[in-house]
Amino acid sequence: MLQNIRDNAQGVIAKVIVGLIVMTFAFFGIESIVGGLSGEPEVASVNGEPITKSQFERKFERNRLQAIASMGENYDPSKIDENKLRKTTLDEFITREVQLQAAREAGFTVSDATINNFITQWPMAQKDGKYDNNQFMEALRRIGMRPMEFRKELSDELLVGQLQSGIAQTSFVIGEELNELLRMERQTRSFSYYRLNAEDVAKDIEISDAEAEEYYNSNKDEFTLPERIIVNYIELTRDVLADRAEVSDDEISKRYEEEKKEFHPSEQRRASHILIETSDDVSEEQALAKAQEVEQKLKDGGDFAALAKEFSSDLGSANDGGDLGYAQKGAFVKPFEEKLFSMNVGDISEPVKTEYGYHIIKLNDVKAVEMPSLEESKDRIVKELQEQKADSLFVEINAKLKDITYTADDLAGPAEELGLTVQTSEPFSREGGQGIFSGPQVIQEAFSADVIEDGHNSQVIDLGKEGSLVLRKKELLPSVPQQFAEVKEAIKQKLAVQKAKDSLAAKSDEMVAQLKSGDLAPVSKGADGEQTGWVELNDARRSQAGAADISRLAFKLPKPAEGKPVIEKFETNFGYAVIVLNEVKDNTEDLSEAEQKTYRTFMASRNGQREYNDYNEKVQDAAEIERL
Repeated sequence: MLQNIRDNAQGVIAKVIVGLIVMTFAFFGIESIVGGLSGEPEVASVNGEPITKSQFERKFERNRLQAIASMGENYDPSKIDENKLRKTTLDEFITREVQLQAAREAGFTVSDATINNFITQWPMAQKDGKYDNNQFMEALRRIGMRPMEFRKELSDELLVGQLQSGIAQTSFVIGEELNELLRMERQTRSFSYYRLNAEDVAKDIEISDAEAEEYYNSNKDEFTLPERIIVNYIELTRDVLADRAEVSDDEISKRYEEEKKEFHPSEQRRASHILIETSDDVSEEQALAKAQEVEQKLKDGGDFAALAKEFSSDLGSANDGGDLGYAQKGAFVKPFEEKLFSMNVGDISEPVKTEYGYHIIKLNDVKAVEMPSLEESKDRIVKELQEQKADSLFVEINAKLKDITYTADDLAGPAEELGLTVQTSEPFSREGGQGIFSGPQVIQEAFSADVIEDGHNSQVIDLGKEGSLVLRKKELLPSVPQQFAEVKEAIKQKLAVQKAKDSLAAKSDEMVAQLKSGDLAPVSKGADGEQTGWVELNDARRSQAGAADISRLAFKLPKPAEGKPVIEKFETNFGYAVIVLNEVKDNTEDLSEAEQKTYRTFMASRNGQREYNDYNEKVQDAAEIERL
């Protein structure tokens, strides 16, 4: 079985892994380099392999910052259950170590060439569609990694990805699974619907001043401006500190030399190909004959790009004239790579056999990936060093800010001493304001008794990656009722819409009763083609363009018997909708072989993911795991 898994993890799957890695980095960040100093305290071990305390703490801090970032503008670090997060982090670390060990035992490896190729193809490391070392270093700076750390983490991700893909590719699909998917994906429904829009009806409903005032007097709590506060505040950010940081020429040169040692020069080749794929229906002999036919067309002066569009089985590149872009060694299966890297620019190969079929390869360009000069790298290095210094400065100045503001009678003195600025907020309530004043922790501090009653400075508030903040009450604005005149029109609109919905509920019931009695005439067009308000959709899909909300409701209805439509009403955001479902088609007949193959591939991928999860569970159960 392991040999099958290994075989299935090669070639095209390796390219898919690259996409998965980018997504992994985008959603989860890049974890700290595995490995530590010998003798370092451990938090766990997996089959004797240690997980050190420093590894764990770095990963925990990354997960904590990700949790804060996921809260968006309403971030509140105090809401993070650190004990739970620590447990989750350790579980993640253990799972990854189990996966890595399983991948190595299965015989998977990742070459330097593969890693180099990923780095040069990584969009975050490219400028104008080409690899740029400054872009690469800038990307690493943003995710807090050094090049060797990145390479190690990438190697681990690719290693586990090969194992996962290999297992997934051994999965298969049974007929009933495929039929159910086809019914779900291809089913269409024919129905008519009628929208009853409350806002349209509300326009013709008159609400008197007396009705509005009665509602106002009975619901005054709805019409009160809440208590609000205006605060003075000092905001400490890393951006401000980075601007202060000075970087010497010696520091720039030293960093450049470090990067130079870690840089791996390489060559990239841009190829196009025409693939004649082998399959259950196309034998190797037939594929070779077709490839030789295309080869002869090229020799007769045929245009490579045009022939690729016409004949290539690789749909991903055929529309681009077979263009595969730039790649380094390690990107393609061995026979393809060996041929490509033996060619001169402009050469077109004879048919080359691989596990996918026969390829005709054209070499379009060759370029070297070289280390940028010190001058080209200088601005980026200065920025990187400034931000690193800002991190150290932030810890130092943040500690001083806490000490000074704790006993100060205002914010002006601490701001002057630390070279910061006192700013003033707009009024905001306990519901929050704009920007940093929308965060629950800031609101909690602003309305604490220590601030609004005793008039003290707040505690220094952790804003996560944004920095920190300390505030002080400038003015407390009491809660005040809104006058009837201020809210009269809004009340009238609200009451009109409510009356409209009530009337439409009754009208929709009447419509359903009439239709269920067998009188379907209203669904048809009136005399001389007059529109009656009903809309007819034939063979609509679940997310029908222009009526997706109605289609989703129609797909909730049971399948009608022949000649007996299903009739139902639904309450919606706009009011009500009445739907008459006439016909359901599964559309599972007459699928082409290519269409069936697409659906089978999708199902196999889904089943493969389940099988990988089961496999992962088994190897974890079998592992010797010790939590210290």
